Amino acid sequence: MTAVKSLRFPLCTHRFALSGLNLERFMNTVKKAGIPLLSVKRQNQRTLVCECYSADLPGLSQLAQEKGWRMRDIRPLGLSALLDALKRRPGIPVGLVLAAALAIGLSQFIWRVEIHGAGPYQAEISAYLTEAGCKPGIARAGFDAQALERALTRRYPAIAWFHVYVYNITLVVDVTQGVPMPDLPSATPGDVVAQRGGIVDSVQVYAGTAAVKPGDVVRKGQVLIRGVERAADEQYTPVRARGVVMARCWQSHTVRMPLRDIKSAETGREVSQTQVCTPWYSLPRQLDSPDFLAYNTYVSTTPLVGCFFPVFVKEIVRREVSLEYAPRSQDEVRREAADAALEKLKTALYGYEIIDKWVDYCMIEGDTLAATATAEWLMDIGGDSPP
Repeated sequence: MTAVKSLRFPLCTHRFALSGLNLERFMNTVKKAGIPLLSVKRQNQRTLVCECYSADLPGLSQLAQEKGWRMRDIRPLGLSALLDALKRRPGIPVGLVLAAALAIGLSQFIWRVEIHGAGPYQAEISAYLTEAGCKPGIARAGFDAQALERALTRRYPAIAWFHVYVYNITLVVDVTQGVPMPDLPSATPGDVVAQRGGIVDSVQVYAGTAAVKPGDVVRKGQVLIRGVERAADEQYTPVRARGVVMARCWQSHTVRMPLRDIKSAETGREVSQTQVCTPWYSLPRQLDSPDFLAYNTYVSTTPLVGCFFPVFVKEIVRREVSLEYAPRSQDEVRREAADAALEKLKTALYGYEIIDKWVDYCMIEGDTLAATATAEWLMDIGGDSPP
């Protein structure tokens, strides 16, 4: 028998069982015919289990039939098994082609609009984009991002700049707000006054006359540097006072925490609801709340067709819980309250070097613990006097 050369694919293989007499002769015959076998295992004295390339299966079948061997239990493997399954179910490839066509078609449209960094302009810019027709469902082909960027720049001159671009199926509008120019010091005469109370640590006068000295206790609004200077003729000349007055300042923050905690446990009763959602409409539009006094809500979202098709199914499960009060360890509550109060102080005093800090505790009505954290730091408390 002359071997017929065929195109062999590594992922396209078949497995079969060969039975008959003198199986060693079969191996020699296959070798002479130039047909490779990927694996050969002896199942019993008269049966071999072999694996071959799918392209060589017709030649092996013809050889076995001519020589009197019997091939059975022929099974496709790898890519051949997949192709065989697709042949038996023609709806699968058709569905895959339609899904791919639908995904490609939907990717030609914009389905989401995101605005980043707009701050107080968020709602106004969103309304303007809707009026301009930049909303979910517009075609990407006819959309001009640069034109929209120019229109937004003209409409909002207070914004430093806009950057508009399309990413996949999302229209992104990046907003960078301008930083206003700082107020320049006025040339008119005036004093330096305390912006907050404290104990003066040091005074450096650049213009004017010092009104306080280190160790003085000052209050908010008190004059620190007077806006006058003595001239050579002993006359006082009005000037704009300037200087640095470093003072030790204190600030406190109080956090209250209950000594009882609410424990919850699910009772086993639950209500499950399903909602089909799109960017424009949900079915049903509103979901009824269960008649539970308290419940946990679990939400899972599953795309209906695929990531490019903006329809998904939302599963909402509400499980009833029972609530009861349980006492907490007073030491644990003290630690949590102190940590929370100190964290608030760190946030409020960000940028300042804290010299010292401490926490005081007190009980309120026997069931609430109050932790008051106090911090001490140095800062320049001087500022221009109000006009």
